Amino acid sequence: MNATSRQRSTRDRPAKAPLSEAGVVDTALALLQAEGLGAVTMRRVATALDTGPSSLYVYVSGRESLIHAMQDRVFATVELETPDPARWREQLHSLLTRLRQALADHPGIAATIIAEAPGTEATLLYTENLLGILLAGGLDPQDAAWATDIFAVVVTHAAAEADARRTGSAEQADTNRRTFAGVSPERFPLITAHADRLVAGDAEQRFRVTVDVVIDGLLARTKNAGPHTVR
Repeated sequence: MNATSRQRSTRDRPAKAPLSEAGVVDTALALLQAEGLGAVTMRRVATALDTGPSSLYVYVSGRESLIHAMQDRVFATVELETPDPARWREQLHSLLTRLRQALADHPGIAATIIAEAPGTEATLLYTENLLGILLAGGLDPQDAAWATDIFAVVVTHAAAEADARRTGSAEQADTNRRTFAGVSPERFPLITAHADRLVAGDAEQRFRVTVDVVIDGLLARTKNAGPHTVR
């Protein structure tokens, strides 16, 4: 190949898109979607972007920083509510359902938020909104604060369940039912009698019941404690 051919082939290559934080996060989320959280490393993201890992440090300080940026992107897609005492329960269901769906759409992100307090702009805005809705419902402030942790567990578990059901657990529910129905009725009379009920409901129904149970329990605590009780 002569020099002219080399120059022409170089010019004919499509130019790489310039690196940016948004591009790095986009690529990390694509890897997450395709291969799971374990695939999201600085080296793998850099390879996907056709660059070296050191280039990414201009935009994120390391894998932990990258994960936080991914969390922020996912939480930023969740539409927030303006707390309204007349509609607070409906708003709570809507907000939690939207977050559950956003996490289910990005398998692996839920696991990254369960062990740490929210710290990015979008996660803090979500927590602020959740707390505002709970307080608008008349919950005791301490119970409302604790509820933000409770609902973090509820939502992350529900997101994982929703993803599992989407990838093949309609059959799993039927397998579970047959397992429950097939155990010894002498040793496990209640399980065998209620096998259908133990697996009843889709992910949305189970999630709604869980949220309602938590809300009703917290409301009862606030009512029983009285308006001026400090716990």
